[in-house]
Amino acid sequence: MGNLSSYLPGQLLLALPAYLLGNVGYLQVAAFLLFSYAVLLEFKNNLIRFTAILMLGISLSYIYEAVCKSDFISSFIFVAAFILFWHSKFKGNYFQKPVLLGVCLGVLFLTRSVAVIPLIIFFLKPFLVTGINHKIKTAAAFVLTVAILLLSVFFSAKNLDYIIQHNPLTLQGQSNTFVMLCFLGAALFMSFYVRTINDVFYFSAYIVFLVMLSFVLEKYLLFGLDFQHNLFSTTYLAACLPFSIIAYCFSVQKEIKIDEKV
Repeated sequence: MGNLSSYLPGQLLLALPAYLLGNVGYLQVAAFLLFSYAVLLEFKNNLIRFTAILMLGISLSYIYEAVCKSDFISSFIFVAAFILFWHSKFKGNYFQKPVLLGVCLGVLFLTRSVAVIPLIIFFLKPFLVTGINHKIKTAAAFVLTVAILLLSVFFSAKNLDYIIQHNPLTLQGQSNTFVMLCFLGAALFMSFYVRTINDVFYFSAYIVFLVMLSFVLEKYLLFGLDFQHNLFSTTYLAACLPFSIIAYCFSVQKEIKIDEKV
């Protein structure tokens, strides 16, 4: 469309298969399939499975992204699906495969800046209590993955000034630095209050929604309602959608278990 790419390196890597297939819109299909697989893996009740997949599939936000071949919500779908998948496969010890975990975290970390919030909420507390060997392997794999992805972009840039002026964080648009630091602090704080996987998705949904809400309100206050074609920017609020859907499914599952006991 003649515009500069606002992809971070991790998102570029995830979008590469779709690009090679000739249509970046396939990225949304891949995100939907991964989300569906993670839901099928975690939830055993067919009604809950159907509800989760249907809620994402018929949501206007997802349909809009798929039709427009956008990548925005796919970043958060990938993160939510990864968290659910990793929890399902490695319950009790998330660091059974520390190197693979570090690589996955490195890629997801470089998709969208806000994607770090649910990752912090999910992994910070388990990371602090795991063994030193697992910490070193996970951290080393994470740093190496991030370094490789960043270098792949830096080496192809014209010069340092070009990177500073046209880096994805600038092109994507960011909230006020102080506001973002407050939300990161909130994510760090809430991570210590996670008791179950349900809490991860509840906390993530709330904080991601508030981050996006603050961003949208900030832009409207600065540029008025004409910013990005009137109310278009409200689509950013859909970032919390995959976390909200999964949190809702956990609530339904909890109610079903209570009813069965009664």
